[in-house]
Amino acid sequence: MLEPEKHMVGVRGDRNLSCFDVCSIDDLTDDDIALIFDCAHAFKKLGNQKYAFLRGTTTFNAFFEDSTRTRASFELAGKQLGSETINIMSKGTSIGKGETLHDTAQTLDAMHANVIVVRTEFSGIPQFLAKHVQAAVASAGDGMHEHPSQGLLDAFTLVEHFGARQLKGKTATVIGDISHSRVFGSFVRIAPRLGLKLRVAAPRTFVRNGFAEAFPSVKIFLNVEEALTGADIVMALRVQEERGGGKCLPTLREFSKTFGVNERRFALAKKDAVLMHPGPVMRDIEVHNMLMTRDRTKILTQVENGVAVRLALLWLLARRTDGRKKSFTHI
Repeated sequence: MLEPEKHMVGVRGDRNLSCFDVCSIDDLTDDDIALIFDCAHAFKKLGNQKYAFLRGTTTFNAFFEDSTRTRASFELAGKQLGSETINIMSKGTSIGKGETLHDTAQTLDAMHANVIVVRTEFSGIPQFLAKHVQAAVASAGDGMHEHPSQGLLDAFTLVEHFGARQLKGKTATVIGDISHSRVFGSFVRIAPRLGLKLRVAAPRTFVRNGFAEAFPSVKIFLNVEEALTGADIVMALRVQEERGGGKCLPTLREFSKTFGVNERRFALAKKDAVLMHPGPVMRDIEVHNMLMTRDRTKILTQVENGVAVRLALLWLLARRTDGRKKSFTHI
């Protein structure tokens, strides 16, 4: 075993995830999140290495929606860990002939897949598939529901930046399309785990009925300047036009005027506040161009940390050390 692998084995110890699939932040205990962060930190510190941890395993990246960051980082992570990593997209597969996602997943499972990473426009599909395949299922985003690995990398970025696992007393302001964003769906679940106070700023049309009851600890603002004042963390979200977000606005330019994060508005946050965005960024819409290269902008750090977090996630899902086996039901 090479030195980097010995180091990673020492970091992990005899720990395993409590779950077999990661389709939601809610699947993870606090100990699970701590384990993922410990492994991600060590993977990042070791840099660009090749490992044999997943040699002999197969990872299918089944992406039925467009993706750059998530797909590339899952593919890179799988290959760095030594897994046979195969990308599947809807175009060019039997889905175009009418096959269901369920049958596609069971087909991949019959090929002895160890992990199936799935992205789909339909909310709840990863959870459904996880019940009916032996492979571990990792959601790479499902409809307007969640994007758990993005939530993990966002939280990891904050923990790394502030140098503490608990961020009690810190305030995060999320601005934009909270209604259609699966990134927000995961961040709103993991933020309280870090002790963050959470604010959202969005047009009224992006605040769904029942939001306040579902997330009573989240403070809602219709005025972006008020929401930004004194914030430690600012996260901008893209208008999800592919999920109907654009229909909730007069124009994107109007959204930029009223909710876009520009230099003047960002200055309302604390002097050491950080700016985040899950990408892709529509420059001069949700984030103004001048802020993109500032030291306090962590967008590319989020991308870098995405590889580290997904290295940890794939390793922990595909290689259990406790002998536990997943239960599932074919239908």
